[in-house]
Amino acid sequence: MNTATTKNKIAVPKAEYLRLKKLEGRFHDFWAYMEHIIDVRMAREEVRNKQVIPQEKLFNRLGL
Repeated sequence: MNTATTKNKIAVPKAEYLRLKKLEGRFHDFWAYMEHIIDVRMAREEVRNKQVIPQEKLFNRLGL
């Protein structure tokens, strides 16, 4: 089994680092938006399949 020794750090030019951080921020916002859209879609599917109950019924069942 061959092993290769590598450095723990990689040198990245500052301009490239800043560009990557900006790109990361854009994709973070995109993924947060996509998660929100997926959550909304799943909630609508639960309502469509009658898997949710109105809040009033829930409170009545809990005795509140």
